[in-house]
Amino acid sequence: MRREWMIQHDGAGRPTVYPLEEPDWSSPICLLLHGYNVEPEGALRAYDRLFTTLSSVAILPPILSSRSWRVYWPGYASGGLAAGKTFTSPLTYASQIPSAREAAVALREHIDRKASRRAQITLIAHSLGCRVVLELLDSYAQHPSPSAPDFPLVVLMAAAVPVYFFEELSRLWRGALLPRETLVLFSAKDKILAGPFRVGQTVAGEGVFPRAVGATGRPPGGFWRRVVSTGNDHSDYFDDRETATEIARSLGQATARVLPSTFRQTLTLATRDLPK
Repeated sequence: MRREWMIQHDGAGRPTVYPLEEPDWSSPICLLLHGYNVEPEGALRAYDRLFTTLSSVAILPPILSSRSWRVYWPGYASGGLAAGKTFTSPLTYASQIPSAREAAVALREHIDRKASRRAQITLIAHSLGCRVVLELLDSYAQHPSPSAPDFPLVVLMAAAVPVYFFEELSRLWRGALLPRETLVLFSAKDKILAGPFRVGQTVAGEGVFPRAVGATGRPPGGFWRRVVSTGNDHSDYFDDRETATEIARSLGQATARVLPSTFRQTLTLATRDLPK
């Protein structure tokens, strides 16, 4: 069983979701989105590490252990020769921002086509994957439909999205208001967001060296229900127990510090339930 969605261009050049397995839309699901310059194999390993870390602080909730889907979107440069990245892929950040928008379009079309009723979708994303999530939410906020999903929780880790989009009500702010709860995990020690992100956004024509949500936690009020400062560098979130604890709590899961001792003993077994 492979709970994975691949977003690729179809024969007409349109970004399209190709699911290896379709969820039961009558039950709540969770979509997991990776960041920029990450291949599917790397994204799989990263979220496996996050799930292992979660299992060390709480019992892995069913929405993650059995109802979560990895979403692989083309956020790196392959040169069109193979699925792998080119040597210069890390330099193509500005050109991947349109890929994030296209991925959001593909997700919206797939959800609207497959979900026959109002779906419950939790979203967990890292880095530029947070841009995909916020583009998707903004699409539903600006163009609602009677069968539009409900988004009970959105988790943004190291969000590679400009702060001014929200502070100046420039872009994506309507979608940011859509979820019932949004958890923002950020770090002032994130070297990627402190430098390359700001240059890449400038090259892409999205501000002049703008600051990132994932580096500041801003804007402070209204858009995010909970904002947590961490000491993480850009890719440290997947192994970070504080991140895992915050996600577990946001999912309504008791953490190890408050679980009865009989339940704490089961935490070491939780990794057996990790999705494959």
